[in-house]
Amino acid sequence: MKRTFVLFILSVICVTAARAAGVNVKVTMTTGPQGDPTTTFATNTPKLYAMFKTKGATAGDKIRGVLIAEDVGDAAPANTKVLEKTLDMEGDTDDGDFNFSKPTKGWPAGKYRVEIYVNDELATTAKFTIKAAKKKSTDEEEEESSDDE
Repeated sequence: MKRTFVLFILSVICVTAARAAGVNVKVTMTTGPQGDPTTTFATNTPKLYAMFKTKGATAGDKIRGVLIAEDVGDAAPANTKVLEKTLDMEGDTDDGDFNFSKPTKGWPAGKYRVEIYVNDELATTAKFTIKAAKKKSTDEEEEESSDDE
């Protein structure tokens, strides 16, 4: 009886591990649900979106997005976990997203990644860069102020 119980528990663990490994996740970074995929954002981008599609997900699967600052200079130590969100899946999706809102002082410039986990197993990673927002030139500012007159 004890042996049967142990075999049952082991088989459940194996099925769970195989289940997580059987989910395929594709992710792209954008500035919004309908935004074009990109790997470069400005420091003043209001939200970053990790848009994902799954194949093989079933009801009850948990998908987790982790935003990591790989190298942002003095703003944070290397590979700092910035934000983390978990979603309960009801099956496959073609329009899943994790969105991360801009900090009050803006995104620190540097290199980042979003790790996507399915049932606590790393499924995929999306790397991207945040660069300082371009400042308007003096000519552009003068043109804008002359338009107001």
